[in-house]
Amino acid sequence: MSLWNRLTAAVVTGLLILAALGGWLVTQARDDVRAKAHAASSLAAANALAAVLEATYQAGEADPAAMPDGRLSAATERFAEALTQDTGNGLLARVVDIERRWLITSVQAGSTDTGGAIKAEAPRALQRDEKPLYDRGVALRSNVLTNFEEDRSARPTRELKAWATGALALAPLTVDGRVLGYVEVVLTPTPPPPPSLIGHAALIGLVLLVLGLSYAASRFLGRRESPTAEGKPAKQGWQAGVVALALVAALSAVLWTRGPASIARSEARATTEAVTLIERAGLAATAAEQESGAGLAVLKGEAGTSYLTDAFGASLPLPAPTGVSGQADLSRSLLASAGLAFALAAFVGFGAAAAMARGFSAHRTAYLFLIPAILGMILLSIFPFLYGVGLSFTDTTLFNQDKSFLERFVGLANYADVLIDFDLYEGEVGSRVLDYTNFYWTLFMTVVWTVSNVVIGVSLGLGLALLLNIKGLRGVGIYRTLLILPWALPNYITALTWKGIFHPQFGAANEVIQAFGGDPVRWFDSVWPSFFTGLATNGWLSFPFMMVVCLGALQAVDEEMYEAAKLDGAGPWSRFRHITLPSLQSTLMPAIVVSVVWTFNMFNVIYLVSAGQPGGATEILVTRAYKLAFEDYRYGYAAAYSVVIFLLLLVYGWAQVQASLKAEAKR
Repeated sequence: MSLWNRLTAAVVTGLLILAALGGWLVTQARDDVRAKAHAASSLAAANALAAVLEATYQAGEADPAAMPDGRLSAATERFAEALTQDTGNGLLARVVDIERRWLITSVQAGSTDTGGAIKAEAPRALQRDEKPLYDRGVALRSNVLTNFEEDRSARPTRELKAWATGALALAPLTVDGRVLGYVEVVLTPTPPPPPSLIGHAALIGLVLLVLGLSYAASRFLGRRESPTAEGKPAKQGWQAGVVALALVAALSAVLWTRGPASIARSEARATTEAVTLIERAGLAATAAEQESGAGLAVLKGEAGTSYLTDAFGASLPLPAPTGVSGQADLSRSLLASAGLAFALAAFVGFGAAAAMARGFSAHRTAYLFLIPAILGMILLSIFPFLYGVGLSFTDTTLFNQDKSFLERFVGLANYADVLIDFDLYEGEVGSRVLDYTNFYWTLFMTVVWTVSNVVIGVSLGLGLALLLNIKGLRGVGIYRTLLILPWALPNYITALTWKGIFHPQFGAANEVIQAFGGDPVRWFDSVWPSFFTGLATNGWLSFPFMMVVCLGALQAVDEEMYEAAKLDGAGPWSRFRHITLPSLQSTLMPAIVVSVVWTFNMFNVIYLVSAGQPGGATEILVTRAYKLAFEDYRYGYAAAYSVVIFLLLLVYGWAQVQASLKAEAKR
């Protein structure tokens, strides 16, 4: 590949990454800024209208059991007209009576489509297809009542939806602490400004400049090539790579500096529009309540900025607000995209991509057959594994998933919480009890569980294989079929069956114990009886695998060795020890490794039979990780827990392989 081609390929690769990924990041950040400001505006409009309607309700002599539908409808119409007059905004306002399941009014104002406007007449009863309106009101009322019970001011709940035409906001209609209904507002924003032609022209010019510099660099390096002893030119490949990285770094610097500046401009513009709309909502509320004669606080000025504080997470002073959002996050994201572009440019510029292309061309058929498997491994195994590792460095829970990765990043804190907690007891001195949720207790139970199950499985499997290998045994086919059934049946069916056997009141195990004069056992009320239920179940499930493996290996042993041993006077134990076991070693060792890994992660039996009772005492590591993730919703901590499990198994596998290699070398 010529220097020009290599330089161009490297620079274009980096440029495409920066343009695609960096441009997408900037666009998403800009849209997020507008969405937050628009959400704040929608919520402010909903609360302003709710304040108008509450004042209207209290001003008249209304029936406490019902809302004054006519006056509320008129006030809603006046508010919508005042808010959207001489603006590019559109407004859809609905007022719903929760107790009567009644649509009091549905008003649409402005020229823009507000998405999903109800065209039917109001007031009227809610129809079947309008059940979501009632459900949202019930959820809102529950939230407001919770605020009152916790002695906090009733704060409005909003439900934001990613509609292209606007955001939906809710505000309760509360009178004397009683939520009679709610206001639903969909406020469409003004259209964003058109893209700047000057900016696009500057970007195209920058791209052409970079390509021109690439061409000039390739011509300069080409003139500096010196012939080798064979008369062939020496490729300046490393110099081409350096030049490509320098050009990509320059492009990255431009994007890294200009992207946040663009977002800052968008923030200032969106924040100003939001504050203007909030103040207009306050003025519209004032205009709407003037005819009702009710006293109403105007929603504007510093009061209006509280909604932007909720949206942006920072105070926005008036009259010149400066929005605060994701400029720092965007800078870090752009830096990461620049790093990716830098790596790919180096991969191409230093010739690694060309070498890979030559290898693919030389072995095209082999790679074509491997590509589906490679893609499947990447999508189904490698990517989920890497995602889990990344998640383990965050404090992700059910309640903070919407935050950025950097906001959730906690480093090694999860691993420290898992591995450095050595306090196996909880409670005060004199009444301390074992903490069954401690990692090291769960690890101890997992090791005991794994060792005991593998010993049982190998012992039973090997013993039954020796019996089935007896020459001339009648009905051996029937025995093999019956003994392999536990392995053939789905293990969750077997686990549920054994759980029924150990039922404290109706189980067959207690029936047998009572038949012999014993007392029934409450299997799941104590640690070791509960552990035994899982052990019996998994022993029943695991011995057929070992039996089949050992039987196959036994049938491959040369019978002449047994005959020679008999002639030398060796007894059954000597023949088993010196012939059978050494012959089985190469087969048993891999089977034991697989059995250890399976048993270490045997989720179904523990989860379905004992469920970790009592109090999580018989949990193993994998079931604990599952409950941390899907019952406690501590996703980051559960991911760290899972990575620790993986590392334990990795260390065991490595040690087992080393031991097998040493044993093989001795042989």
